[in-house]
Amino acid sequence: MNPNINRQWLLRRRPQGQVGRDDLELATSPVPAPAKGEVLVRIKLLCMDPTIRNFMDPDPGYGAPVAVGGVIRGVVIGEIVASRDETRAIGELVWGFGEWSDYVAGPAAQFLPLPTRFGHPLPAYTHVLGTIGLTAHYGLQDVAGIRPGHTVLVSGAAGAVGSLVGQMARIAGASHIVGIAGGKDKCQRAVERYGYDQCIDYKGDTRLDAALREAFPDGIDIVFENVGGSLLEASLNHLRKGARVALCGMIARYGATESVPGPRNLWNLVVNTARIEGFLVTDILGDAVRSDKALREIDSWIRDGRLQYDVDVRSGFENIPDIFNCLFTGAHTGRLVVQIDEDAR
Repeated sequence: MNPNINRQWLLRRRPQGQVGRDDLELATSPVPAPAKGEVLVRIKLLCMDPTIRNFMDPDPGYGAPVAVGGVIRGVVIGEIVASRDETRAIGELVWGFGEWSDYVAGPAAQFLPLPTRFGHPLPAYTHVLGTIGLTAHYGLQDVAGIRPGHTVLVSGAAGAVGSLVGQMARIAGASHIVGIAGGKDKCQRAVERYGYDQCIDYKGDTRLDAALREAFPDGIDIVFENVGGSLLEASLNHLRKGARVALCGMIARYGATESVPGPRNLWNLVVNTARIEGFLVTDILGDAVRSDKALREIDSWIRDGRLQYDVDVRSGFENIPDIFNCLFTGAHTGRLVVQIDEDAR
């Protein structure tokens, strides 16, 4: 990292389907100077999130799209290296919404202090003690309202969020926890490492609807949905009375060039007096009390061995587009992160 040059990945054109190298442009610019009330953050870790693909479209569904010629946005962890805000000090480790760059300047309130008091390695704060852990905790506890004895289905079970949801459901006393993942290896990992009773391979020969009927003969209390499309449609056929569907993500449609089917059976929500609710982790990021409570619980679960997490740390700023596409091909394990600083581990 050159202290005088700021590398950036720009959106050259809007992708059609998977992001290609020609859709992005690697550029350099002077390191920005913070204005009054702003800080300059040197980025250490860049988080790869599926929703970034949405922001490359002209209508992302929520939030503003990245302008053509603009810098790609994402969650970052970094260190304040210059401050023009009296409440923020140089050397403070922070996280927030930044850019695919070496440095980013922005309002001090845009970057939250990293909860390093928990004493875990820095990559943990991109995952279990960051937005991923808060997403899993909030979606399962507040949105889905999990209680002891509930049956739980999680799509994307071996992904960053799904890997935590299965374990948190076990901690909360769920009676039966089933995951859906793509591929034998991911399903095996979901069961052996992430606490699922079983995992259904949607890429195999299994008929998903029949597999869910066998896995949940008495129905599903909670669906934690990360994928959408045909997987969500199949799960709605097996809801128990009063079921709750926590809609965390719809990765099946991110970057899709054709309409993604399903669900066509929303009537099942009426029949079972069930509820489907979408949510974003930003719903609670401004609630310091709620976030701190979740982080303290998560820290205790890590320390007593009940919660495992995996962070897949990659290197190479120039490789970011290829690393990002691993989210959609499944060529990663756990939370996918790009290391910008050598001391970021």
